[in-house]
Amino acid sequence: MKKTTVLSAEERKALVLQKVGQYRVMDDVFMRQVFKDDMPLAQHVLRILTGINDLVLEKSETQRDIKSLVGSRSVILDVFGVDSKGKRYDLEVQNGNSVDARRMRYYSAAMDVEYLKPEQDFSALPEQWVIFVMECDEEAKGRGARLFEVLDALTGDGFGDGTHKLVVNGAYRGDNELGRLMADFCQPDPAKIKDALLRERVKYLKDNAKGVSQMSSASEELFNWGRDEGLKEGRDEGAQHKLLENVHSLMETVGWSAQEALDKLKVPKAEQARYLSML
Repeated sequence: MKKTTVLSAEERKALVLQKVGQYRVMDDVFMRQVFKDDMPLAQHVLRILTGINDLVLEKSETQRDIKSLVGSRSVILDVFGVDSKGKRYDLEVQNGNSVDARRMRYYSAAMDVEYLKPEQDFSALPEQWVIFVMECDEEAKGRGARLFEVLDALTGDGFGDGTHKLVVNGAYRGDNELGRLMADFCQPDPAKIKDALLRERVKYLKDNAKGVSQMSSASEELFNWGRDEGLKEGRDEGAQHKLLENVHSLMETVGWSAQEALDKLKVPKAEQARYLSML
């Protein structure tokens, strides 16, 4: 059947630019661009989060793809770093208000499996930090962060496995470096960001022509425009599912109502009631 165009190029561009203006560092697609190719900023933020004031990064990359064993789930790290002492860091931002502890466990394990070479002794495993910055960590009970390490449950002695799992409360607003950083992470307006390094980077991605272009390219991937596969006219299940995905995307990212989204997607009026009932 004939394929239909979901949105015009001009409409897509306008939506993307609107979305870029709304981004915060707490949004993972923006966070990756904020730290991309900016090791000084990554080092600065990691120092605040971990409290390791002499932390010196020697390597930093975004969206590091860790391929695990054949048939197992792979992992893509938001921001990965290695410091001058060989310690490894994974920095993630997570929406929601409850941390997925087993997800942190899996990320930690994936970093280890990737590092250790055949026949290499387990003692070669480096110290590692897995850091999840949550939109709001309700279990923190107002604290800025929770640090988890392996301890002897009977004596409280450390186990010495070299792993640290840090859960940071993005809703924390204490009068300290961490509280100010979390406020900045949740601020879409670069002019209101207090941290100088972070402010300049966010300003570049939102106000500089090259930065906006970089951010717009990354944002395009979020919108399921349907331009490659199209939305087939008709009532087959695949087309319905794809159209509903587009509607939800527009409702969440632009704030349109379901009716407005259906109109923008040029869904025939005769079909709209059916899709509204599905939504």
